[in-house]
Amino acid sequence: MAKQSVLGRGLENLIPVNSKGKTIESDSSGNLKEIKISEIVLNPTQPRKTFSEESIKELSETIKTHGVIQPIVVKKIENGYQLISGERRLKACNLAGFIKIPVVVKNYSDLEIMEAAIIENIQRENLNPVDEALAYQALIEKSSMKISDLAQRVGKNRTTISNLLRILQLPELVLKYIKEGKLTEGHARPLLSIGDKQKIERVAEEIFKKGMSVRSVEDYIFKLLEKGENKIKPRKNSEPSLLQAESKIRNKLSARVSMSHNEKTGKGKIIINYTSVDEFERILSNMGIRL
Repeated sequence: MAKQSVLGRGLENLIPVNSKGKTIESDSSGNLKEIKISEIVLNPTQPRKTFSEESIKELSETIKTHGVIQPIVVKKIENGYQLISGERRLKACNLAGFIKIPVVVKNYSDLEIMEAAIIENIQRENLNPVDEALAYQALIEKSSMKISDLAQRVGKNRTTISNLLRILQLPELVLKYIKEGKLTEGHARPLLSIGDKQKIERVAEEIFKKGMSVRSVEDYIFKLLEKGENKIKPRKNSEPSLLQAESKIRNKLSARVSMSHNEKTGKGKIIINYTSVDEFERILSNMGIRL
């Protein structure tokens, strides 16, 4: 049987457990064992860059009481083992004072190691948007796969992946705010339309200090851009129905939209602004159009 990529399979296919979720004593290939924690080196492609010290302490206390329910996954390398998935469990066991830890040894390629790490973090640990985006970016660069292929293999919408990757274009300070939970991905995406780094940082700080909603951020940035160099042609009327339609289109497409309407002729325009090819493709995707 051809070897299946680890993407598209759940953790149950990576870690041997029985129907009750308990670790089984051994598997058919005999690669379940205990090894010294000191023999394990961390995975340099680990998607999660930051760990909550509090959650590690809580997990450590649980492991002291109940032991390691699921082994971590490692790969045999020269002079030891490389961690594939289970860094939180490894850190918790180390904190608990354990000398050894149960592991499953897998002979994965570097690409499969990246895939397995992404699976664990997406399915189990709720990565922040920045770390998730960095993981996808690294996987794309490593494998040269298209976004559509990646989306299919991780079970996510192509637009979701594209939007995540786009936030990496934001200044480091804004990415820091996202990691810290001060801004959500929904807050961050409209900032890309501003363009100027200093303005983006200033608006980002204003957003989390005022506790603005995603909708209010979109409206605020739209008005800000109307006053700037790239302002959209002013509306020729302000009928509530047209303003409502314009707002709905803007929210549906997550883009800057302006409408004008001539009451006498019944003619008008809908103008959709974008600032990059990526944003253009995202808008088309939101419209259900595939190039």
